[in-house]
Amino acid sequence: MTLTAWPAEFETHSFVLHLKPGQEEEYLRRHHEIWPEMQALLLARGVIHYEISLHRASHLLFAFIVRRRDHSMAELPDHPVTRRWRAYMADILEIESGTKPIIDPLIRMFSLSAPAN
Repeated sequence: MTLTAWPAEFETHSFVLHLKPGQEEEYLRRHHEIWPEMQALLLARGVIHYEISLHRASHLLFAFIVRRRDHSMAELPDHPVTRRWRAYMADILEIESGTKPIIDPLIRMFSLSAPAN
């Protein structure tokens, strides 16, 4: 049984990115300086929370997003800001083709949230 406290208008999405070995500090630096237009684009497309965590031993980045169910994130890959961001990150991420990072979707296996009061 999966329990969740997310309101019905939100959903979660998670995936893994592959960071090139030795690029942890650079990845962190670039995200501390994330472009305002990239932030604005994500929020405008329905993201309400986005976090990325590193598993150092494997160089895998775990991304967790909470977004509106009526999100428009499918439009992100073709947006000019996204294309520029991907090009900017291409030297530190494992790349599938061009500047598209390898993205492995994750399947939720368990979830537990405190009940709403």
